[in-house]
Amino acid sequence: MAGARPPTMRDVAAHAGVSISTVSRVVNAERYVDPATREKVEASVAALGFLRNESARTLRPGQRTATLALVVEDLTNPFSAELAHGVELVAAAAGYVMLLLSTGRDAGGERDRVREREIVAELLSRRVDGVLVVPGADDAEGLYAALAARAPVVFVDRLPRGVRGDVVLLDNAGGGRRLTQWLLERGHRRIGYVGGDQRSGPGARRLSGFRAALRAAGVAEHPELLRFGRRSSDEARSAVEELLALAEPPTALFCDNNRMTVGALLAVHRARADVVLAGFDAVELAEVLVDRVALVTYDPADVGRRAAGLLTARLAGETSAPRRITVPVDLAEFGA
Repeated sequence: MAGARPPTMRDVAAHAGVSISTVSRVVNAERYVDPATREKVEASVAALGFLRNESARTLRPGQRTATLALVVEDLTNPFSAELAHGVELVAAAAGYVMLLLSTGRDAGGERDRVREREIVAELLSRRVDGVLVVPGADDAEGLYAALAARAPVVFVDRLPRGVRGDVVLLDNAGGGRRLTQWLLERGHRRIGYVGGDQRSGPGARRLSGFRAALRAAGVAEHPELLRFGRRSSDEARSAVEELLALAEPPTALFCDNNRMTVGALLAVHRARADVVLAGFDAVELAEVLVDRVALVTYDPADVGRRAAGLLTARLAGETSAPRRITVPVDLAEFGA
């Protein structure tokens, strides 16, 4: 049909009932593909009229595409947009074009691992010069290890377990301590915690900072005031509503990312509760909704610039051991 988009590897994979990586191996004439599977993929290629990306395929070894890729989870999160801005500034100055891709979330609200696998397979087939990625917590399937074997990779916000590479991190533990100390200095002893996955790199370190500050002050942690595994601002709002309904509700809340803070702000505002909030990441107009709030802030664009700087250095021939950069954070107070 006129104007229809050409079929992609994803279309071929769906038609053949195989993974994108399998399609990539077949169309690039790689070994280790079962003959029956190869035949099925080739039949789907013919049926759909799929054409390989010859411009990438015909590149000589060592020849570059002048393309970098940035992989994030959520394009609607302000962190991702500002991070991309920082990366793009450095990439453009170094003569590279940036591709921006998003893994998104699955029906359960978790990081979409299927989409993540598809993206890595696409990047392997497109032969981008380098990749910056905000990854999942681990690399159980060897996704990023395989990618790093093909092109320089710089990780942002966390380093997957089982992978060696350059990484740019926030001072999550230090920020968690400062935020909790801010609450303790104002006399709070029943402090609630609203967070996402406490097993992930950033979440785990922010929680460790929270707990370290409590221990240093000799203040008990209250298990009944902890809420983990929240994936959206709506889930955070429901969690805070539960906490505010307790016979002894918290007098303050620690929120471990901006989605948690937004949900908590809405719950506290609607309940007109006398609760002080402390959260990670900047939140627009936070001071309008509550009288007292502290936020751990940093510049995501600076994180992007640092990560892109590491990557372009690798592409320019840097061969040192993997580097680890920790970006400092600040504490902003509103109405305190």
